[in-house]
Amino acid sequence: MTTKTTSVIQTGTTLVFVAPWECSRAVAQLPRTPDDSLVVCFIESVDKGASMPWHRQKLVLILSAMRHFADALIAAGYRVDYRRAPGYADGIAAAALEHHSTRVVATEGREQEMVDALDRAAALLDNVGITLELLPDRGFLATREEFTRWAGKKKELRMEFFYREMRRKHDILMEPDGKPTGGDWNFDAENRKAWPKGKAVPERMTFPPDETTRAIMQRVAGWTGRWGSVDGFSLPVTREDAKAMLERFITERLPEFGPYEDAMQHGHADMLHSVLSAAINVGLLHPREVIARAEQAYRDGQVSLPSVEGFVRQLLGWREYVRGIYWHLMPDLREANALEAWLPLPLWFWAPDGEAGYGGRPASAPCEMRCLNDTVRAVRDTGRVHHIPRLMVQSNFATLLGVTPAALTRWFWAGFTDGYEWVTLPNVAGMSTWGDGGVMASKPYVASGAYVNRMSNYCGSCRYDVKKKTGADACPFNMLYWDFMARHRERFENHPRMAMMIRNLDRMPAEEVVQIRREASAFRDSLEYDGAAPISAPSPLTPSRA
Repeated sequence: MTTKTTSVIQTGTTLVFVAPWECSRAVAQLPRTPDDSLVVCFIESVDKGASMPWHRQKLVLILSAMRHFADALIAAGYRVDYRRAPGYADGIAAAALEHHSTRVVATEGREQEMVDALDRAAALLDNVGITLELLPDRGFLATREEFTRWAGKKKELRMEFFYREMRRKHDILMEPDGKPTGGDWNFDAENRKAWPKGKAVPERMTFPPDETTRAIMQRVAGWTGRWGSVDGFSLPVTREDAKAMLERFITERLPEFGPYEDAMQHGHADMLHSVLSAAINVGLLHPREVIARAEQAYRDGQVSLPSVEGFVRQLLGWREYVRGIYWHLMPDLREANALEAWLPLPLWFWAPDGEAGYGGRPASAPCEMRCLNDTVRAVRDTGRVHHIPRLMVQSNFATLLGVTPAALTRWFWAGFTDGYEWVTLPNVAGMSTWGDGGVMASKPYVASGAYVNRMSNYCGSCRYDVKKKTGADACPFNMLYWDFMARHRERFENHPRMAMMIRNLDRMPAEEVVQIRREASAFRDSLEYDGAAPISAPSPLTPSRA
């Protein structure tokens, strides 16, 4: 097997493989001008498309973005080979042979499955004397090696410290004297307001499907073993539309994004969030240009610093950090389960309204928790909700219940239009379920119903009472929260950020704790689960040497 790493595409007879997340010139590894000796190869992998119960709108997004980019390159004079193949390795090898290529160029795998596919492709190509050259991923501001060097110097891998280094390196929201703009690195404390009652939420920009997208929607609608519907698909699938969506966000949503970025409202899955993550993760936008545009809006006096810093932190901080964590902790992160949670995913996550969910199995009753029903329904219908419903409703509920991180990760990865293993696995198996035992977050992101009540309008019309811990109408978040504390008392009783909660638990009357735990157990037993196979016991979590 011959694999090289380089940064420049040389001249010669070359096949360039464009990965499904490289759907524009902003990210793809292509020369500026067409060359008859160069063939650009796109592959729809049948195996990949059938490997998960992918949300149909996620499939439409990826396939339409690929097809539009391929058509744009053809119009610009490039030689394009767009094909379906059993897998990426087979497709690359077949295309290289058909085009009499002496070299194949590809971007390094963004996640482990693509790394494995490129390794198989390299072996196939090597057998016929063709060289595979791998280029660094252009879709990030930090390289894998850069993160590894940073992580090797740290006892704690906290995002905040990596974020500050990235700010300095790329001179983003920095002043000439080397200090952060505004005197502080982080304005998160100012960005935790609940949404004012009666205040209108601005509508996001939508894009009616064109002929190409409609044809793909028709294909995907008929695929079995997938989740959700293609109906209502309105995401950008071209770079031009993604750039227009960025501009609309900057002018209409970013000015108030900061204070309300954690707020949740019934019927508004996006709130003031940009909904740009799917476009960025499929390669229609480069994070650098998005960050630059947000910083420009601040410098021009259009947007406050807390709003811009909060948005920049999501891209320059969190996005870069989770990609680094993914590779740093692979492959053990896939089995991380520090809290020893072994339940399958409740069927609610596939069928919140009692409908026939993934696999055609209906739930016998709808989910009556208004916050969970609303946010899961949004994922089912659109493939998205913003990060607080993901973290503090969906993941919080699953963690308190005791769902195994791998099962929740699978749902996030399959269901969200911006979900890929490199981002989903650290976010879910690492941070939100504390499966990594504290590598990413010093304490589990768990909360009672009080948090949801404070940050949303869900609780007022919910059938459960957010103020009750026990009883038939008690909020499940409350009983599950205190049951979680009781189950993990020994683990967290001396934890600096959890000890107070354990002390509060110890102050409760013993009979109340017994009642809470009895009702929590009964609640678990009352749920229907999706029947996923049990996950094997975890291996010790150790950093990757890659």
